[in-house]
Amino acid sequence: MRGKTIRQFLIDGQSEGRWASELSNWTGKAYKIPRTYVNICNDRKDLNNTGVYFLFGHNAETDAEQVYIGEAENIFSRIKQHLVEKDFWTECVAFISKDNNLNKAHIKYLENHLYILAKESKRYEIMNSNVPTESSVSEMDSAELDEFIDNMRLILGVLGYKILEP
Repeated sequence: MRGKTIRQFLIDGQSEGRWASELSNWTGKAYKIPRTYVNICNDRKDLNNTGVYFLFGHNAETDAEQVYIGEAENIFSRIKQHLVEKDFWTECVAFISKDNNLNKAHIKYLENHLYILAKESKRYEIMNSNVPTESSVSEMDSAELDEFIDNMRLILGVLGYKILEP
């Protein structure tokens, strides 16, 4: 396996603020956003893109790590809704395509496969109330989306979330 280059940008100039993460030669981009920073994310225009996201939290009673996995055609709007709808989470990691090339079928495919991988890893309590449905994509799209998931797994690991690791 070859080495990889990941660029981390501290958007607010501090480690406890928002981060943008990019992997060389990949069209994807990740944002790590603390819950308390969500409302100022209107300065990130690409968060209006289609994508998938993870809401991470911790159950103090059971000491379990928790996650909700979702998809949205407008990531920023959806995450803002979760400020009201879900109170367990403290941090969000959102993934978009820098060229805005993910469509609804793609993100439904990603959400379903990410959910299955997270469930199989048994590292987090999954907060989704339903199993996300998998949309039908071509064989070519499936191969590209599986590679997208591999890159997401790498970035999530670097950010400290081993959710997709067996």
